[in-house]
Amino acid sequence: MRRGDRLGKALLLSLSCAALLLLSSSARADDEDPRRLKPKYGLFGTGFHIEAGAGVYQVLGQGGFVPGIYPRAALELHLGPHFSIPVVARFQTAVDPSAGAPDFAQLSIAPGLNFRLRELDWPVALVFGAAVRVGRFSASQELVDAKVEAADDAGAQEALGFPLAPEATVKLEWWIASAFVAKISATYAPVFVNKQPIHNIEEALAVALVF
Repeated sequence: MRRGDRLGKALLLSLSCAALLLLSSSARADDEDPRRLKPKYGLFGTGFHIEAGAGVYQVLGQGGFVPGIYPRAALELHLGPHFSIPVVARFQTAVDPSAGAPDFAQLSIAPGLNFRLRELDWPVALVFGAAVRVGRFSASQELVDAKVEAADDAGAQEALGFPLAPEATVKLEWWIASAFVAKISATYAPVFVNKQPIHNIEEALAVALVF
């Protein structure tokens, strides 16, 4: 019986060691499987975007509505697969030909933070972002206040806004390749001029090269 017990224990120990070796070999094979290796962003794996595009905007004030087209450029740096830091530059201006003064104008940059719903092997990503615009914002008095009548002096009609404005963005990205992505975005920013909010809504299309 004692010899049988010893043989049984030795057999059990041998089977346990064999199982551990088999599991270890299987895990190592899975780690080395190319299908399990995650791709990197960009040409050099840094996840740095250089972006250019254009968009349309609609500005809503108490005195009316102003549409327009604007160019935009941006830089973006990935902090990981889900977070990134964008910096967007915008130039917008719409001129009322009857008054000769801008109905609305802005020159701004907007640093912020993006949250990206995407796994590395997905071709499409949904992005939510928040940022603060810093720059120069101006609007005509007629756009700010519906009760203001047009003045003869076009320069007297312009009102400067607060130099900071919050913004929120929803974006859809199509990763055509690991180094090339197309982006469609919608952005909302309230700009305060004479303590009155002017609602700036934008829709933009951009392409980015990722390094």
